[in-house]
Amino acid sequence: MNARDLVAAGEDALAAGDWPAARDAFGLEWDASESVEALDGLGRALWWLGDPGEALDVRARAFAQLRRAHRDSTAAAVAIWISRQYRNLYHRDAMADGWLTRAKSLLAGLDDAASMAGWIALAESEAAEPGPRASTAADRAVAIARYQGDVDLEIVALARRGALSVATGQLAPGLSDLNEAMVAATSGEGEDVQYVGEALCTLLEVAGWLGDRQTVEPWAQLIIDFRSSYAFGPLVPLEASATDLISAFCTGCCGGVYLVTGRLDAAEQQLADAVSVMATTGVRPRCLHPVAQLVELRVLQGRLAEAEVLLTGYDEEWECAVAGAGLDLALGRPAQAVRRLREALDGLAQVPVLALPVHAQLVEAALANDDDTSARASAGAIDEVATMTGSRLHRAQSELARGRVALAGADTEAPGLLRSAARGFAAYGVPLLACRARMALAHSLVTTDRGVAITEARSALQAFDRMGAAADADRAAAFLRELGVRGRTGARGVGVLSQREKEVLALVTDGLTNAEIAERLFISQKTAGNHVGNILTKLGVRSRTEAAAFALLHLGPRR
Repeated sequence: MNARDLVAAGEDALAAGDWPAARDAFGLEWDASESVEALDGLGRALWWLGDPGEALDVRARAFAQLRRAHRDSTAAAVAIWISRQYRNLYHRDAMADGWLTRAKSLLAGLDDAASMAGWIALAESEAAEPGPRASTAADRAVAIARYQGDVDLEIVALARRGALSVATGQLAPGLSDLNEAMVAATSGEGEDVQYVGEALCTLLEVAGWLGDRQTVEPWAQLIIDFRSSYAFGPLVPLEASATDLISAFCTGCCGGVYLVTGRLDAAEQQLADAVSVMATTGVRPRCLHPVAQLVELRVLQGRLAEAEVLLTGYDEEWECAVAGAGLDLALGRPAQAVRRLREALDGLAQVPVLALPVHAQLVEAALANDDDTSARASAGAIDEVATMTGSRLHRAQSELARGRVALAGADTEAPGLLRSAARGFAAYGVPLLACRARMALAHSLVTTDRGVAITEARSALQAFDRMGAAADADRAAAFLRELGVRGRTGARGVGVLSQREKEVLALVTDGLTNAEIAERLFISQKTAGNHVGNILTKLGVRSRTEAAAFALLHLGPRR
C-alpha cells in the first residue's frame, strides 16, 4: 500500500470510528515517509484512544511541520484544536491562551481565514466566563459557521450558545440551540465525530444543571444507535437504558450521576478513578469536578479527615465551594462555610442556574450560622430559578430551602413545604435529598405529630443506611434517640455493603491483611484498604476485629 493509500485508510478508519486501525495506518505511513498528514492523523487517533497527552504532543509536532511548509491555514486549525484541548481537558489556561494567540497571528496574515475565524470565536467564548462576552463570541461562531458552511463548527457553536443561554435563564432559545446541534450531530451532517461527542457532553451538562432527564431522552437512543454503527469510542451508555447515556471519556460524570441518585458504592469507584486520572495525567472532566464530588461522598460517609486532604489545593475553585462548605458544616465551621459560598456566588451573578446549588448549600450554612436573613435571601434566589426553569428538581430544591427557613422560624408552613419537597425528590429519583427533606419534615412535626415524626425519621434512617450515607444515618439515629426511641431496630445489616465489600468482609473475618486480600481478589492493596474502610464506616464498627465479630454474628461461619 502506497503512502497516499495509507493516509486514506487512516482517514477512513477515523470516519468509521475504528481508532486502532487509524493509529496503525497513520503510524505505518509516518514510519515510511514522516509525512505531516500521517503525523497529524496519528495525533487524532491517539486522542480517540484515550491518550490526549500524547495526542497533544504529536499534533504540536505536526503544527511545527506545517509551519515549516508554510501551510499556515492548516497550522492555525491545529493550533486552535490544541488550545481547546488545553482549556477544556486540562484547564491549563496559559497554554490554551498561547496556542490561541498563535493561531490568531497566523490567520492575520491570510487573505481569507474562512471558517477559522469562527473556530477562533468559539475558543474565545470557551475562554470567557459565562456572560455577555462569552455569548457574543458564540453568536459570532454560529454566524461564521453558517456563512462558511462548516457544519462541525456549527454543531459545537450551537451547543455552546445553547448552554450559555440556559445558564443565564434563557431556556427556550438555549434548548432550541441544543436540539438543533443534536439534530446536526445525529443526522451525520458533520465530518468529524469528535464534535458529536462535544455536543453530547454539553447536552448532558445542561441536563444536569436543569435536573431534567427529558432534555437528554429524545436523543439518547439516537446516540446509542449512532454508536452501534460507528464503534463510537469515547461515548458509551453506562447502563442498558438509553436514559443513562453517559460519556465514558469522563468518569467524573458517571460518578456524579451515581452520587445524586444515592448509588454511593458505584460512585466510590468512578470518582476515585476520575481523581486518580486527574492526578496522574492532568485531564479533568469537562463538567463535574471529580475532587468536589469525591469530597462530597467522603462527607456523606463520615470520612472527614480524608475529605480535608482531598480538598487541599482546590479550596479556591468555585466548583469545589459546595463540597467544601459541606465539609465545613460537618466539622462545625458554619461561618467558614458561609464565607466560602459567598465568594463563589460573586463570580456567578450572571448565571443564576449555575448558582442554584451554591444557594442551596448557603441556606443550610446560613441557618447553622444563625443568619436567617441570608438563608431567606438564598431560598428566594432558588425559587426564582425554579420559576424560571420550570424544572421539577429545582422546584423541590426551592421547597426544601423555603421549608428549612420556615422550620428555623417556627413557621407553620414548614411541614407542607418539606413534605412536598420529599415527594418531589423521590419522584425525580434523588433519594438522598428526598431523605434529607424527610428528616427536616420529622423535625418540623416533633411538637405537633410526634408519631409521624418518628415514622419519617425511621424511614429516612433505613434509606441512609442502605445508601451508605453514614453521617446522615448517624444524625437520624441521634434524632430518634433524643425522642426516646430506638434509632435502629438492630445492628446495621450487611445489606448496606456492596457485593465486593461482602467478599472483603469475609476475608477480613478469615484474618487476612489488606495485602493478602488484594492478592486474593486481584486488586491493588490501596483498593483493598478502601474497601475495608468503607466496611467499617457502613457497619458502624471501629476495627477489623469488630467487623469480623459482626460478620460471624450476622453471617455465620464460612463454609
